[in-house]
Amino acid sequence: LHGVFRLHNIPTIIYPALPDPKLVSDSLPLPQKALDLVAKSDMFFISSSNHLSDMDTNHRGGPPGFVRFLANSADSGTVFVYPEYSGNRLYQTLGNLQTTPRAGICFPDNDTGDVLYVTGTTEILAGAEAENLLPRSNLVVKVTVTAARFVEKGLAFRGELGERSPYNPPVRYLPTEKAPVSGPDNKSNIAATLVKREVLTPTISRYRFRVADSAKEGLKWRAGQHVALSFAKELDLGYSHMREDDPKSLNDDYLRTFTMSSPPVGTSSENGGPAQGEFEIVVRKVGVVTYFLSRQRVELGLEVPLKGFGGDFAVEQKEGEYIAFVAGGVGITPLLAQLPTLDLSSLHLLWTTRVDDLNLVNDLFTKYPKLPASTSLFVTGAAGDLTKMQKDLLMKVSELCPRVESRRMLEKDVSGSAVEEKDIRKWYICASPPLRKDLLAWLNGKEVSYEDFGY
Repeated sequence: LHGVFRLHNIPTIIYPALPDPKLVSDSLPLPQKALDLVAKSDMFFISSSNHLSDMDTNHRGGPPGFVRFLANSADSGTVFVYPEYSGNRLYQTLGNLQTTPRAGICFPDNDTGDVLYVTGTTEILAGAEAENLLPRSNLVVKVTVTAARFVEKGLAFRGELGERSPYNPPVRYLPTEKAPVSGPDNKSNIAATLVKREVLTPTISRYRFRVADSAKEGLKWRAGQHVALSFAKELDLGYSHMREDDPKSLNDDYLRTFTMSSPPVGTSSENGGPAQGEFEIVVRKVGVVTYFLSRQRVELGLEVPLKGFGGDFAVEQKEGEYIAFVAGGVGITPLLAQLPTLDLSSLHLLWTTRVDDLNLVNDLFTKYPKLPASTSLFVTGAAGDLTKMQKDLLMKVSELCPRVESRRMLEKDVSGSAVEEKDIRKWYICASPPLRKDLLAWLNGKEVSYEDFGY
């Protein structure tokens, strides 16, 4: 075997290990351990050829889970798909797969030495075909596996995990795994115009958008859904191989989903709220898109493509039924669009927020005067030295809400006597992953629904 050409890739920390190979499976469908290996993989090697010449072995990488399985059964076969990210434009692998749609792929487990070898036929999908198969992708490769071998401890090395690439975009899911946004036409030119912005805290703002002729466009959404807006026209810098000053932007499609914080179309615009064809989002400034939004002047009339609506985090309450909603910071937003339909006297809201965000609490308590009586508020960061404004806000919020604690939420807060007396059977959670993990452990055995910040 003679190598005639090579491209250098980023080095990693590897060290030798004595292999002790054991063939676990050489048939299809793949066993669960093989599926688990692929699920944790952030890289695989792919071999291809141009007919009988120009054989090439390259690698593909992404966040763990970037490879998604379309099928793995005796009836449907074993098929997986992965997205192609921005590269060097040599198209060595893709060019080979275009002329000779076959590949050999190796998934190594650098922790255990296990390895999955597969061979199969390939299909390159671009544009709308790629988007339909793997939403938010414009180029994907589908692999239909024809043979596979899963070997335990087959590698003669182990790898040490370093810092993950900052170029990795979030995992892109299949439509069957996470419902895509829905609208009259995801490729339509419907525009949402920014018509109002309210700065609530140093990092949180409320934005109101208007869609002209929303009834004519057939736009409908439900409380508990999110809206998908595209900022690519404003922020996409076009192709480049590397972008060291802003690596996250390289594979960013600038499509963002925001939870709707206002009731659906058709509600009245009382107290200056959204009118027909308008919607609001409450957003924390955490990334390039939200920073861009925070710098917009409303009078300039920013227009962004509206791609549709998705999700279904509906808070359901039967007559006379106590329900609980646990919110972390801006995780309160899914509840806001649904407050008009809920009996607040039978709602138990546990809300944890930072002292810097107290004006958001004050704003919502003022807008929904019945809400404080149903709320237990937990304020973090209030034990230190506070500014006069923070002290005043804390005092004002404490006057509105009878239960304010200057601490983090604890297990006793979701399992204490106050909760037991209300016989709460159903819990809703919209919080950060660490808090959600704690809550799911504390509420083990309860009926729990939660919103995933990862949509």
